[in-house]
Amino acid sequence: MAYEILTTMILGILAVLSWSIMYKQNEGYRIAEDLTIGVMAGYLLSTLTDNTVSNFIKPLLNGELINIIPIVLGLMIWTQLSTDYRWIARTPLAFITGIGAAVAMKGAIYGNILVPIQVMSTPPGGNIWNMVNFIIAGIATITAVTYFFFTVEAKGPMRNVNQIGRLLMMLGFGSIAGSSVLSNTTFLYNRAQWFIETEYAWIPLVLAFIVIAIDIFRKK
Repeated sequence: MAYEILTTMILGILAVLSWSIMYKQNEGYRIAEDLTIGVMAGYLLSTLTDNTVSNFIKPLLNGELINIIPIVLGLMIWTQLSTDYRWIARTPLAFITGIGAAVAMKGAIYGNILVPIQVMSTPPGGNIWNMVNFIIAGIATITAVTYFFFTVEAKGPMRNVNQIGRLLMMLGFGSIAGSSVLSNTTFLYNRAQWFIETEYAWIPLVLAFIVIAIDIFRKK
């Protein structure tokens, strides 16, 4: 029972400290922010260390000598900490940048160019609404691409096409922003529901309101 109460208090206090930014910038929010970054960094370091040991060091000790290459490259990155030998880290960083760019380029070309072209070139079956969506997506794709076509000045009908592309892009950006707000609001609602349904979780809220009230009256 005591463990559950303690856990509830910790979760509630951290949630209240995070929400306190809505009142003003304060030390409590900075504490919650630093704890979040520290925990994430510690978890990431633990995960990367475990992956390194499992995927490279243990196979190397079992005779798979090829794993010495990534281990040496990884150790070379640590020379970034030295001003005299920092140049050694350029080689592994070049590998990371080159491989990362290649993987990203492959994913971008396939996912953002080839797949949409394949989808747009294949009319859907089924009901009339699928065809309507197909037509709208085709118009949005063509007009949006035309909007970024800068080699020819937009005049006459081309200017109208550009304006349609701009309007459709604004609609797309608006829907993305709305989805982001909705997901964040859902998270806030779930956390508020947790405060209501969890026993003893109301205590941090009461304490937070008391602290804010004292701060307001003190300033007056």
